[in-house]
Parts: sequence; C-alpha cells; structure tokens
Amino acid sequence: MDSECTSVRCCDLEVCIGRTRVIRNVSFDCCPGEWVVLSGRSGAGKSTLLRAVNGLCPPSAGRVWALGTRIPGRDTRAARRVWRSTGTVQQELALFESWSALGNVEMGLRATGRDKRTARGEARDWLVRFGLGDKIWERPDDLSGGERQRVALARALAPRPQLLLLDEPTSQLDDGSAKIVLQAVKELVEGGATVIMSSHREREIDSFATCRIVLDQGSVASTCW
Repeated sequence: MDSECTSVRCCDLEVCIGRTRVIRNVSFDCCPGEWVVLSGRSGAGKSTLLRAVNGLCPPSAGRVWALGTRIPGRDTRAARRVWRSTGTVQQELALFESWSALGNVEMGLRATGRDKRTARGEARDWLVRFGLGDKIWERPDDLSGGERQRVALARALAPRPQLLLLDEPTSQLDDGSAKIVLQAVKELVEGGATVIMSSHREREIDSFATCRIVLDQGSVASTCW
C-alpha cells in the first residue's frame, strides 16, 4: 500500500461478532484530505466498521490498513503509533469520570507530546470554541449528554490527528453546536486529515463530505463520490 496516498484501506473485510457476520466483504480506500460518511439504517454495521478500522474489532477475513499499518499483523509498537495519530469518538464516549472536562482534553494533547502548559492552553481554547468555557472544571458526571459529547470531540480534535474516526459525533448536539463541530472537522480535513464518520445528519453533512458509503446489512450498498 502507498501510505502517502492512502490513509485507510479496507480489502474484502469481514467482521464477525460471535457467530454473527456483521461486516461482509467491504472494500474501500480513503486518502488524506477526504471526508467519508458512512450511512445506513441502525444495525447496518457502521459502528463495527469504524471499530475495525481502529483495531478494536479484528477482521475475521480480509485486511485493514490504517496509516501504513496492517490489521491483523501490526505489532504493539505500530498500533501505538497509529493510535497517537488517530482521533476517535465512539457512541460510548469513554471519558475519564474522575477528571475535569479540561483534564480529559488535556490528556489527549499530552499523549501526543505537548508539554503540560501548552496542552492546558490548547485544551482550554477547544472547550471555549465548543461553548464549554464555563464548564472546564466540571466532571463528566455533572455535564449533560451534549456537553459530554463536546468534551469527547474536543479531546479527539485538539491534537489535530491524521485520522479521525467519528461515530454519530453530533447525535446529542443542537444545530448550532453541530455546525461549530462540523466546521472544526472541516478545517482538519482541509489541513490533510482523513475523516471517516457515521451520521444521520445527512443534509448537514452533504456540503462537507467528499464520499458517502451506504451500508446495508454489513455490505456496501452504494458509494457516491
């Protein structure tokens, strides 16, 4: 695979959970500067496909390449390198409940090598941008669902990753907050990041996406560039 031209490649990918085949013979490529939207009904396999690209659901057959590494086949060191260059927001937001909103975002920045002072300043800026300037010291348990989602998004976007994997990232946001988040994602794409994202906000996403992949029962029903 030409890692300079392709950020993610799925080749004849299949993923089984238990005895159920959730992803069936899926193949596609994503390049730097592309924003790929996964759509389809609930249960179509969107979340599982994103987890497979992130290495969380190992393939039952086929291969995934992400930022130059192959799944299965990459070692722990390679996996860590890719994870440091990947921003992820799953439907389970996985925030650290004992840390403040600021601490959660700061942690994501420190993982990429920022010093504490720089990380804290950037984390604060992102939270302010996402309308959480008055919530920076609040812990996730004290935040609403939409506020928690914005903290998770700030943590994923702040390090300016090469690859963004977003699973329904605006599902709990009002229209105004969603527009702010999508604009921030657009800026990362314009800077060369690759985004793979599931979303039901099809009208809002149409003006941003460079490709739409429709899944149906785990298979690619259509692809539109």
